[in-house]
Amino acid sequence: MSADHGVASTKIYFREANVRALREEMRQNPRVLILGQDVGAFGGSYREFDGLYREFGAARVRDTPVAEAASIGIGVGAAASGFRPLVCITYMDFLMLGFDPLINYAAKLRYKTGGLLTAPVVVKTTAGAFGQGVAHSQCLEAWLMSVPGLKVVAPSTPADAYGLMKTALRSDGPVVYIDHKRLFPIPGEVPDAETFIPFGQAVVRKPGSDVTVATHGFMVRIALEAALILEGEGVSAEVIDLRSLAPLDINTVAQSVSKTGALVTLEEGQTTCGVGAEVAARLYECMGMRPWARIGALPAPVSSNPVLEAATIPDAARVVTAIHLLLGQ
Repeated sequence: MSADHGVASTKIYFREANVRALREEMRQNPRVLILGQDVGAFGGSYREFDGLYREFGAARVRDTPVAEAASIGIGVGAAASGFRPLVCITYMDFLMLGFDPLINYAAKLRYKTGGLLTAPVVVKTTAGAFGQGVAHSQCLEAWLMSVPGLKVVAPSTPADAYGLMKTALRSDGPVVYIDHKRLFPIPGEVPDAETFIPFGQAVVRKPGSDVTVATHGFMVRIALEAALILEGEGVSAEVIDLRSLAPLDINTVAQSVSKTGALVTLEEGQTTCGVGAEVAARLYECMGMRPWARIGALPAPVSSNPVLEAATIPDAARVVTAIHLLLGQ
């Protein structure tokens, strides 16, 4: 245990932060359920549900068939009936199979009923490349951001994984909670006290004065790595972790850019109609044009070949190069 600014905390892995948040909420609310492939005795593909089946049993931690549309449909129906289910779609690529119940029913239910009904469902899905090829590596966050009524969050640290999951499980929903497969084994300090992180609240991970880097998820670590390299080259980069993509905290980004004068957006997904394009557009709406560069995956499927995968996904070197070009260095 350690204390950070007077707050007692314990270092745990990202995946363990998911487990802790779910365990606490399931103990407090018997209507919280878990549905998904391999979530039961197996403990989840990345062990992010370890021990929950043993404690709560098959009635509340239910393995589902390989049928993503049905799983999300059941979860949405259960949510509309008063339960608070978490539906696990292990790979974000297959979330598309459940878009009909998620988008056409869950996200619209509040609007269709004048607020009489809601669908407090959390769809947890895992994004990003990690040696698993074209159909298990995509980052589709930007698709989800455009859906009215859908909340979208993407933690980058164990503390945020815990705090955002707690908030998601108590939200009126629906919420898509996106983690990254490279984050599961990463440790970090998590407050010992019950903690909730509000949606729509970005955070400054590293202060800087020359350029703002706005990013989320695993790319936060890439941005911090690039910022360290830039620091040795005389460039001060401020790193903003968006955390919440819908709602989006553009005020924190604007405050940073008003100080640094330049913006770089970084994402593992495609830049065309991407998260960065939305961040930049909203920024310019509120403060006018500023120098901007966007970095994302190359316009190609992510290969299972490790050399080609690495070439497709942004790394610290690409970020450093883009910032030097943006700043005219």
